[in-house]
Amino acid sequence: MKKKALLSALLAASMVMGTLSGCGNAGNGESSGQQSSTPESKEESKAEESKEEESSETPEESEEASGSDAAWQSLLEIDTLEDPNVTLDHYWDPEGRDFFEMAAIKRYEEKYGEGTVTVNVIGWNGGIEALQNELSANDVSDLIFTEGNACFPSYATKNYFQPITEYIQKDLGSDFMDEASMSNFKYCDEYYVFTNAAATRPYLLAYYIPMFKDNALETPGELLAKGEWTWDKFLEYCDMLTVDNDGDGKIDQWGLGPRYKLQNFAYASGIVGIQEVGNGALQSNWEDENMLKYFEFITKLETIQARAKNEEGNVYNDGWLGTGAMYIEAINQEQLANRDEDGKILGNNEDTSFVPLPTIDGSMASTPVWDKGYAIPEGAGNPLGGAVLAAMILDEYAKGLKAEQEQYMTADELKLYYDCMANTIPQRKNDDLYEGVTMSYGEEEAKEGTPAATIIDTYKDVVKNEVQAYNDKLGQ
Repeated sequence: MKKKALLSALLAASMVMGTLSGCGNAGNGESSGQQSSTPESKEESKAEESKEEESSETPEESEEASGSDAAWQSLLEIDTLEDPNVTLDHYWDPEGRDFFEMAAIKRYEEKYGEGTVTVNVIGWNGGIEALQNELSANDVSDLIFTEGNACFPSYATKNYFQPITEYIQKDLGSDFMDEASMSNFKYCDEYYVFTNAAATRPYLLAYYIPMFKDNALETPGELLAKGEWTWDKFLEYCDMLTVDNDGDGKIDQWGLGPRYKLQNFAYASGIVGIQEVGNGALQSNWEDENMLKYFEFITKLETIQARAKNEEGNVYNDGWLGTGAMYIEAINQEQLANRDEDGKILGNNEDTSFVPLPTIDGSMASTPVWDKGYAIPEGAGNPLGGAVLAAMILDEYAKGLKAEQEQYMTADELKLYYDCMANTIPQRKNDDLYEGVTMSYGEEEAKEGTPAATIIDTYKDVVKNEVQAYNDKLGQ
């Protein structure tokens, strides 16, 4: 029996998959052909199927089914593969660049055979072009590296990726495949990308402790513990700590460093202007009063940041930690680790720590993430092999990153990190993620000082109409 047929047969008894109306090939208006059902009808159907199987299966079939538990087997525990050869499309060559990925490839080849993994280097953000070419040539890779905020869910609705729900029944919720991270790539009740809290990266706020102590200020960590880590307090600190220290008329110390993404402040407070609400449909939240507060926040923050100008009159920011009090980026070791001149981790950098982003009211933030992972393209010749390799990569990331974190994070920081990662929210910021729906309205106007109420009045009906048109295409 071929591997795909075997996998489907074994999974049929353990799960009932239903795709709700409007899902499946949502991008082209086609239905998957599966019927939705209530929980009760699913259980009744499952019971009837079980009775039929008991009466109709031959002794040989019964023995084969009872002797195999592959349907509930971890991807990491599959001993043999009918076809072990796997092709991975990746932005970069893992060799010499990504220790965890290389460890997983080595592990896979030690288990299934030397030379069974082929890596195609497709270049940064080259995934879609490479995949389209492969689809045209009917020669598709088995696994592809992908980023959510650049492509999801459009790659699901356009049928570039296939659902992976059937492969993860045993592993979903494990340490190396946590559900919070996996749900960032969930669409129409199907999972599409292998990821976890180590492979993806959270946007957290790192801060330079001495700058707060020298100014007799409570640190963001101390405010977080009191439930007072708010937008207002954050803006107060940005204003207070953005100064010209040497008196030459130029800012040389920043409250907030460069490269932050404004929409992450909104996501952290659960403010999502356009969101998925199930069954593939979208909802506009532009009339929520918190959207007004968000645009007001942007104007205040950008007004503070605009105080730093160079000789040409252009706004600039050189406020990395040390010259800046706070820095927001997908958190990395450079901000927290104490290293020697060769880059070896010596331990914790006692001058730095981190917190989640501030929120409107000081409640614990949702954590926006640079959600990345590994997907199985539609038409892959060896999806099971791709799934196994993806699981090994995730496992290496989960074990390896935590071992490194234990070297440079305190126990409290380590707990905070994974508390943050238990409540993540994906960035859905690109305008082409939902056909005909613009995600970026208002931000530039707010940066330039346009009143928030004017922004809302200008765009709320535009957004509502775009969302309605999108839902109409889905038949919602």
